[in-house]
Amino acid sequence: MEFHAVLFDLGQTLLEYPGNTHEFWREYLEERLAEIRATLSDTGAHIEDTTEIFVERAMDIVWPERKINMSGKSWHFGERVRALLAAYGREKCTDRECEELTDAFYQPIGAATRRYPETLEVLEALRKRGLRMAIISNAPGDVPGRLLRADMRRWEIEQFFDAFVISGDVTCRKPNPEFMWAAARELRVEPEECLVVGDSLRADIAGAGAAGMKSAWVNREQDHPSAGSPTPDHTLCLVPIPPVSLQVA
Repeated sequence: MEFHAVLFDLGQTLLEYPGNTHEFWREYLEERLAEIRATLSDTGAHIEDTTEIFVERAMDIVWPERKINMSGKSWHFGERVRALLAAYGREKCTDRECEELTDAFYQPIGAATRRYPETLEVLEALRKRGLRMAIISNAPGDVPGRLLRADMRRWEIEQFFDAFVISGDVTCRKPNPEFMWAAARELRVEPEECLVVGDSLRADIAGAGAAGMKSAWVNREQDHPSAGSPTPDHTLCLVPIPPVSLQVA
């Protein structure tokens, strides 16, 4: 089968993002919530809880990934912020306030990204072959796609892509096949003409299979899939770069 389009995951596929486990993101979000507690108070929310109690309560509200992360549905970070503020008596907040709190949460993540050494070479080669390309990414906490696109712009790869499907902009997330189909529609290609490239068996490879697309698994850590894991059509064993650390401001 000749492919006419390649759908790329972003994090840990084209750009390295800090951390790649639920435990990491849980700890990161706890730190960020503690840091922005004062900012939340500035919005008019009545926060009398200690920092420890506030973080515990806030985590239950804004980080339900244990329940929804692989559900195929997104919950935009701005709506998570609104739910948190409502729990502290602020029933309404402006779009500007939600945007500022979202940016405060995401800023250290974007600042710590790195481009993998082979990324530019691969994208340039695919462009020369005339292939159309899209980004299909589950954003951390379903933050807006503008933040991920800013990362791509900083690392000079945004211009290679003809479509962007990012969980912070739509109502679904991988492995929901609608996520992949949305990218195919934007590219004006059929699902069977698409190759999905990503590092997650549960999100990228499973999503590709559900959407009727072929897949290539980016296996930088030389992992061995567990029994019952989705099976990719191709495996790319790339060399990882030294781990990046994230410093929370």
